[in-house]
Amino acid sequence: MPRRRLGVVVALDAEARVLHAGALSHDAVIEVGEQMLLCVSGMGPERATAAARKLIAAGADGLVSWGTAGALQPERKPGDLLLPETVFWSGQTWAVNLAWRATVAKSLTLPVHGGGLLSVDTPCGSVATKSAFLVDYPSAQSVDMESGAIAAAAHVADQPFIVIRSVVDPADQSLPMVATGSVDAYGRPQALRFMRGLLRHPAELSALIRLGGQMQKALNTLRAVVPGIQAGRFA
Repeated sequence: MPRRRLGVVVALDAEARVLHAGALSHDAVIEVGEQMLLCVSGMGPERATAAARKLIAAGADGLVSWGTAGALQPERKPGDLLLPETVFWSGQTWAVNLAWRATVAKSLTLPVHGGGLLSVDTPCGSVATKSAFLVDYPSAQSVDMESGAIAAAAHVADQPFIVIRSVVDPADQSLPMVATGSVDAYGRPQALRFMRGLLRHPAELSALIRLGGQMQKALNTLRAVVPGIQAGRFA
């Protein structure tokens, strides 16, 4: 069967640049070669829903939730690759296209972790919140803010979907407030907010440096996946 056109939803500019070296347009469909459409949605389920619908309307035959995530399981470390089998969001559970997932997994040389992924509506930045989520969703390996909405949009359109995520922050690490409060919806640092945040919380500088290194690990993992997703076929 010939390859179909993938529709990739990405929240952050940094995650999108792994797939596309050209100029980025937010909330618009970008053609990445003949086999891939990309939409940089920004963070959150509402934005992800809009992006998924745009990709389907543009001719995507299946959706990919692409990017980074926070770990819920203590054994998951920065840079770990996640290919979940299930997505939990808003009281519902969606199964990814397992045949498609298996094809992508077979094309990779790095370890792949399955299980579930929990999608939430607001940022999950604290250890306490992660621990509480894990109690309610013990099979969830990680948490993000977009995959559930993408799964729901794929279901409505009767299209397959998969999730490809890489871990940034482990379960035992809270995100520094400066990091969560000084970026826009696309992950772009806002200089004034960043400086004000550091003035209020100067002790967070070391945590920010650590988080930056972890983000690079996660992005490097995604880079290693690019040939596999480009070669991935629907079953």
